[in-house]
Formats: sequence, C-alpha cells, structure tokens
Amino acid sequence: MDLLTSSIKDFVAATASKEPTPGGGAIAALTAATGAALVEMVANLTFGKKGYEDVQDEMHELQHKAEAIREKALSLAQADANVFNLFMDALGLPKNTDEEKLARTVSIQQAYKDAANVPLEIGLISYEIFELAHVAATKGNQNLITDGIIAAINARAAVKAAFLNVRINISGIKDESYVAQLKEQMDRIESELDEKEAAILALYK
Repeated sequence: MDLLTSSIKDFVAATASKEPTPGGGAIAALTAATGAALVEMVANLTFGKKGYEDVQDEMHELQHKAEAIREKALSLAQADANVFNLFMDALGLPKNTDEEKLARTVSIQQAYKDAANVPLEIGLISYEIFELAHVAATKGNQNLITDGIIAAINARAAVKAAFLNVRINISGIKDESYVAQLKEQMDRIESELDEKEAAILALYK
C-alpha cells in the first residue's frame, strides 16, 4: 500500500486490517505529520494579519520548518512499513547450510537495526515540533492558540509511540553498544517530554 497517496479512510482501514502494516510506527509518523500541519496552519493564518506585522518573517520561517517536518514524517510512515517487509524477507532466508545460517543471521540483525532506525527518526523529528508549537502558540494568531498547543500534544504522543517501536525492535539486536546508544538517546528525550508539554499547555487555561 502506498501510504503517501492513499486516502485517510484507506490508511485507517489498512491499519485496522489483518495486515501487519501500517502499524504503530506509521501511526506515530502520521501523528507527527498532523502536529506539524497544525503549526503550519497557525503560521499561514498569521500571514497578513493586523497586529502581527512584527512576526511575519518568523511565521514564514515557522511555516517552512513545519512543512519540512510534515513531509518527512509522511515519508517515514511509508519507510516504517517498508522496513517491516524487509525484516520478514530476512526471516524467510534459507538456513540449510552454515553459510546460509550466517548470512541469514547477518540479514536479520541488519533488519532489526533498520526497523529501529526508522521509528527513531520519527521520534526525533516529532521532538522538533515542540519548539515550533511553542512559537505558534505564543507568537502566532491567538485565535488559533489551541491549535498550536494541540500540535505539542501530538508531538508528545508521536515521540512516545515511535520510541516504543524502537524499544521493541532493539530487543532483538545483539550489538550491545548500539542498543545502549539508542536507549540513552531516547531516555534523554523522554525525560523532557512531560515538562515540554506542560509548558505549552500552561499557555492556555
């Protein structure tokens, strides 16, 4: 299924089906894309507005950054589905001889890493949305302040969801230093999520 050209209805239906993809990683990426899209909307609806003359350049920059994240997140949704298929291909490799067994093991280990790297990237770009959401909520059109805040809520959900996928995939990786590096990176980011979300939620009471 081409996730980039499918309708929302088809995407959700495919997720609900018996097929393993799209799954949690793709949903995390879509969540990130919608968060970035909300930031874009705030920027676009701030352009040319009276009272916001001093932030026009900043809104243009905000729009461009959010658009880049949105497009990247959508491409990663498809990438997440693709790496799952590659992993299944690796599992299906022959294992009749010692050489085949070794090649299969190497392929499976690489597939595990690929399956971890894609959601890791999803989580990392989702984390970038917090800063953009803060700008949108504080400097953008104040009629849309809640949209900026919801962008941050989506960002947090996307990071958490993406990193869950990373953690389940690294459980099969034998390279301990690689696993430790990813865990350290995720732990550091996750330790900041509650505080970052709370700071933006506090902007509207």
